[in-house]
Formats: sequence, structure tokens, C-alpha cells
Amino acid sequence: MSDTYREPVRVAVEDEGGRAAKFLGFVLLTALAAGAGGLIGMQMVETVRDSIARDASEAARRTSFAPIYSSNAQLRTLMPMVTNLAAPRDTWIRLQASVILKDEAVEEASLLVSRIEQDILAYLRTLTLSQIEGAGGLQHLREDLNERAKIRSEGQVRELILESLVVQ
Repeated sequence: MSDTYREPVRVAVEDEGGRAAKFLGFVLLTALAAGAGGLIGMQMVETVRDSIARDASEAARRTSFAPIYSSNAQLRTLMPMVTNLAAPRDTWIRLQASVILKDEAVEEASLLVSRIEQDILAYLRTLTLSQIEGAGGLQHLREDLNERAKIRSEGQVRELILESLVVQ
């Protein structure tokens, strides 16, 4: 007896049926994934469309014209004010503004407007150029002038509107 061990010979036989089943499974899974992706995509598009339509209708409802001031409010234009700033002394400022007076009839509105003009002019003389530089400086100036006008008028002024400001 020979002690020789022989390995069995394996013959690779391609199974046509198994290969076709794998290919069919791959095609089926690909089609299923594409269909699911398409459905999810369509649902997302509809959700976004509904959201945009809802936001647009809310914005249209919010922006419907509602007057800020009543019809009895008075708009008075202040005289243009020109003065030099506190620092640097050779810098000049020119300010044009208007005030909106409250609904009640303001007695002697021209006297009130002239007192507000004087107060604003005195305030402008105390400013330095660095205080009114930039958007933040302009906003602070606007808030300060509004507050001064309201105080000077004892609450008769609703708002002071800056029409123009030139610093030279």
C-alpha cells in the first residue's frame, strides 16, 4: 500500500443559474433603491413647496398695509442746522430732520419745533467726530436725538426722522 495521499481534483464548473440569479438580484435591488430614492425626493420637494407657500402667505398677511401713524399725526420739518463739532474744531456738521408729533393737537407746534431745534443744535456742538463715525455712531446719534426731542416736547414727539447728515 502506498502511503501517498492524493488530493481530490476539483473542477470549477460555472453555474449559469446561480450567476443569473445574482445578476437578477443586483438589478432588482438597484431598481428598488432608485425607486425609494425617487419617492423620498418627490416627498421632500413637496414638503419644501408647501413650506415656501405657507411662508409666502404668512409674509403677505404680515406685510398688509397697516399705517404706523394715525391720520392725525403731524409731520413738521426742522430748519437745517449747521454747526461745528467739539472735536476737531474745524469739522462741520449739517443736519436736516423732521419730527412727527402725536395725534393730539399740539398747541403752538412752531414754538415746540423751535425749542427742539435749539436743543438739537446745542447737542450737536458737544459731539466729537469719533462719536458719529460708522453705522453704530449714526444709530446712537439717531437714538440720542429721538430721546432729546421726546424729553424737550414732554412726550408730544413720537419720532425724530433724520433726513440728511453731512459731516465735513
